[in-house]
Amino acid sequence: MIKYLKSRLNIIIVKCILGIIILSLVFGTINNYFNRDTTRYIAKVNGEEISFITLQKMYIDERKKQEKILGQDFEKIKKNKKFKEETYNYILSQLINNILLEQYTKRMNFNIQDNEIKKIIFNIPIFQENNEFNKKKYLNYLSSKNLTHYEYVSLIRKKLNTTYLINAISETDFILDNEQKKIIKLLSEKRIIKKAIIKINPIINNQKVTEKEINNYFDQHKNEFYTPEKFKISYIQLKPNKFKIQCSNEEIKNWYKKNIDKYSNQERRQYSIIQTKTKNEALSILSELKKGEDFSKIAKEKSIDPFSSEQGGNIGWITKNFVPNEIKIANLEKIDQISNIIKFNNNFLIIKLNKILPKKYKKISEVSDLIENEIKYQKSLNTYKKLKDKIAIIAKKNINRFDLILKKTNILPKETNWFDKDSVPKELQNPILKKIIFKKGLLDRQKKLKSHSGLIVLNDHQSFLLSIKNFQKKRIKKLKDIKRNIVNKLKYIKAVEKTKNKLKKILFQLKIGNEHILKKENIIFEEYETVSRYDKNPNISVIFAMPHPKEEKNVYTMYQNKNKNFVIALLDKVYNEKFSNEEEKIIIKYLEKNNIDVTFQCFLQNLHRKATILYNKTDNF
Repeated sequence: MIKYLKSRLNIIIVKCILGIIILSLVFGTINNYFNRDTTRYIAKVNGEEISFITLQKMYIDERKKQEKILGQDFEKIKKNKKFKEETYNYILSQLINNILLEQYTKRMNFNIQDNEIKKIIFNIPIFQENNEFNKKKYLNYLSSKNLTHYEYVSLIRKKLNTTYLINAISETDFILDNEQKKIIKLLSEKRIIKKAIIKINPIINNQKVTEKEINNYFDQHKNEFYTPEKFKISYIQLKPNKFKIQCSNEEIKNWYKKNIDKYSNQERRQYSIIQTKTKNEALSILSELKKGEDFSKIAKEKSIDPFSSEQGGNIGWITKNFVPNEIKIANLEKIDQISNIIKFNNNFLIIKLNKILPKKYKKISEVSDLIENEIKYQKSLNTYKKLKDKIAIIAKKNINRFDLILKKTNILPKETNWFDKDSVPKELQNPILKKIIFKKGLLDRQKKLKSHSGLIVLNDHQSFLLSIKNFQKKRIKKLKDIKRNIVNKLKYIKAVEKTKNKLKKILFQLKIGNEHILKKENIIFEEYETVSRYDKNPNISVIFAMPHPKEEKNVYTMYQNKNKNFVIALLDKVYNEKFSNEEEKIIIKYLEKNNIDVTFQCFLQNLHRKATILYNKTDNF
């Protein structure tokens, strides 16, 4: 019972982590069966068609979901050709997956019982009236969709079969013993290496760059060398917390009287329960309690609830507003009052009211600071709304007179320094404001301090009025201003290429056993170090890609580290460090959960390989 009550506050239990998209299609595509277009199809899956209308509707639904998730950012990418193609391909692939799963369940003779489908139909809200199934509503719905009762039942059965298949796959979370051993061996692997670092800066400094190379690089990369357009913005910002608001003691007293219920501790009640498996057990216990037997003692001895029984049935304090229905229906109002038998799922409850903490009002002195803040906020909000409305009216009447708006409202504007897209001031970081500033045509860049944006009302009670104070166009930088950067870039490119070629030759010599090359090239290795797969090193994958040393023959590789220096790595030894039993259990548990998704993807790939899928070309989707 306790476990049940606590779970009421956090009831989301994820049974199947991999079915989210598929399941949305499983039930989301039901309506698409009602509107089939037999003249046009997008694809055929083993002879079963996916209609143009089905794909179009799912595509529109997906775009709506994307817009909700991305908000303002959706506007930036909604017309992007690549983004639209990816959305189209994503929807089509999921529809194909859905049909393949349905066809598989049909071949496997998955079968949902009629009484289960009946329960589902009876509980669909659109078929109910006054919380009861309404046959007339149900038949009208079928008629509107041009379906018979048996067609609708068949459709639901098909969708539920697919859902059950997905859940069945999600239970397949085991990994074979030999696979577990292989993975644990892989994860426990350690490697002992030595590194020799070849610093890039001395090599860069020795490189020579000609004027011709500089000019060629500049001509080929002009788009990389420009000064972006820059702005200076003059603006009005309205926020409730920017106003200086006063609050008197009299206002605090009046507020407290009007809102006294807000400043109280709600009534709390402490209950105890006894939970039994059968009604006869509950009747027997209730009889004992009526004879005066101790509730706490019986709860400890006979209650099947594992949590409360240890506490003599006590389930703790519950605020009156959050008392569960199972306890409410007991209608206990007096201390030590005991309920009759209450059915709870497949068990039975007897409930006792132990104590009541009555509602208690806080003194005004305890909440005066809180009330003062509430009053100030309300007054500042009212001031903000009045000023916002006033500015909005004046701005509409004076479209190209930002200066006049300032004069009529007696507001001093804020002004920014020069900024571009990568250095927008914190106050103007909102996507809506940035769009108005940077998108051509929304703010007149010629009529400085005249043209304005109109009042922009944002969320969280915040408004802006923007005007351009100054503007600089985007322009290509002159070669003389960036010559030093180009020289450094070319020197670096040359140094990297030269070093790579040299190290490749050294590695070749090392591979054929000529280790004297190290002394000749003055390459000195550091002390041995041990590395594992979990190390926070961007080059760890390079180390673990090296083959194991054989017959005492050293293995070498090279890479560039995060400081751009080159590294020659020598692999000396590979060994495994044994995990504790607890560590192994954690790893296996993680692998099993991860294995669900891998299993599902493999299952789908297998269905695709065995299927005949034909695509019909569509234009202007």
